[in-house]
Amino acid sequence: MDINLRLNGKVTIVDLQGNLTIGAAEEKLRQSVEQLVTGNQKYVLINLENVPMIDSSGIGSLVKSFTNAKNKGGKVKLLKPTRLAQQLLSITGLLSVFETFDDEAAAVASF
Repeated sequence: MDINLRLNGKVTIVDLQGNLTIGAAEEKLRQSVEQLVTGNQKYVLINLENVPMIDSSGIGSLVKSFTNAKNKGGKVKLLKPTRLAQQLLSITGLLSVFETFDDEAAAVASF
């Protein structure tokens, strides 16, 4: 999994490329978000557009990132979740927890 960080105003956009599955990928995402919120970049938008596969560990990594940011006064939102990601979030009841967006400008403005 590749992670690219971009800044858009006060929002850090985390562009993911590859599968968000158990092991290095989910750990890398969790650590990246933790470093951002610890470093005072508290508004994080995770772009899932190029993530073809997410497993339960990947979902767990998203939840841990969300919780970590929230506990430090920040927010994590999701951009362009794939159909599979939408289904997993729906099945797990997390669509009511995560704010999701299909438009980057609208997502950034929501912070």
